[in-house]
Amino acid sequence: MKYPVLTRAHLADATIVEYDPRGIKVLQLPGGDYLKVFRLRHQYGWARLHGYAQRFSKHARKLDQKGIPTVQVKQCYKADNAELLKAPDFPCPTEATLTKHTYVVEYAPLAGQTLKDLLKQQLMSDTLVVQLGKFIAELHAKGIYFRSLHLGNIVLTPDGQLGLIDIADMDIYPWKLWFSTRLRSFRHLTRYATLNQSFGISRWSLLQESYISEAKLSTLKSRWLRKKMQDFLLHPPH
Repeated sequence: MKYPVLTRAHLADATIVEYDPRGIKVLQLPGGDYLKVFRLRHQYGWARLHGYAQRFSKHARKLDQKGIPTVQVKQCYKADNAELLKAPDFPCPTEATLTKHTYVVEYAPLAGQTLKDLLKQQLMSDTLVVQLGKFIAELHAKGIYFRSLHLGNIVLTPDGQLGLIDIADMDIYPWKLWFSTRLRSFRHLTRYATLNQSFGISRWSLLQESYISEAKLSTLKSRWLRKKMQDFLLHPPH
């Protein structure tokens, strides 16, 4: 598929939000939309045709079709000029290190606050925790396996719904998730020790019971989920 080429006009008056030595990663446009940069690590093979920019766009469309609030993708560009995405205070990448297949996705953000921010503000109510458990059960029932599932990527919208951001790394299946995949999803949710501690044992217990009820898990699977959650919370990878 051919994409329009990114030009200086697309970046007019844009503000840099995030960057690293490889270059700019995220920009905000004057109207409030964002430009997210995806640099392919491998220039050949499947990644060139179906990289993270393409996945990001596809997932946004599929989540919308399944009734899950998320970002609204407006356009995907191909970036041929490395100078346009040069990070401040870093030299432009040399020809040897320059990734030739770079794509930029323009999208409207999902309005609201992340659950991570609400937790920091001490606004994480029991009602919201119960809603979160039901939301995760809904994702799993709709075949959505989100590898970046954590409180920083779940947004409470102004109309009280929960939605997802940073959606490049996921699989969306036409069937409900297998129980083993559901457990891996909870492993992702509990990956950060600091967030786990801030969330608190009582909230984790409330969340899992809400999930078990909404997902209608059997007695055996419910017992196994509770056991695995204890293990996950005791031994987070980060």
